Amino acid sequence: MTVDLPSFEEALKRAESNLSRSLGGDATISVHYELDDDLRRIIQAIDHEKFREELQYSQDEIEERAATKGFLCLVAHLDGSPVAFDYGYDNEDEGVFFSDSSASLIERKGLGTTLFALEIIHDLEQGYRLIKLVTEEVDEQGRALRGLWERFGFKPINFDPVKGIEMTMELTPEAVAAIYERYISSR
Repeated sequence: MTVDLPSFEEALKRAESNLSRSLGGDATISVHYELDDDLRRIIQAIDHEKFREELQYSQDEIEERAATKGFLCLVAHLDGSPVAFDYGYDNEDEGVFFSDSSASLIERKGLGTTLFALEIIHDLEQGYRLIKLVTEEVDEQGRALRGLWERFGFKPINFDPVKGIEMTMELTPEAVAAIYERYISSR
């Protein structure tokens, strides 16, 4: 079966167009492979606004993660102001991308899922075969996070009462095409 999957750049343009329409403004997405002071400030500002204190990353923790091989950070901007981020990097295992953190100041408009779908398209293009993340069953706002990731195709592989639920998804062209269709193309 041949899978028709756009390039990361094509998917990015489509995502920006869709988000501009759904958010009612000029939506752009910047792609970063290195951390600079501006990007660190953006991540920290959104991270500290959206996450409870024990889940917030310090400046040193953000810098440590950004120094990891394969670092990718997507930042969504609305009318020039940053409103969401999604980042990850190489996992310790060969061919595995670790999706570390994602947060959005605008909820229920598809912003977070769009950024994550773009991350997955990028990861497949870069040759990753698996994506891994750690999440909570339910967050402090009562959102079923495990269920959200299961809708993407993730499966739980480990549970630690302190760290959370470790989940993985195999990156196949078919799985990524389905995610593109659901979270970018059809919006």
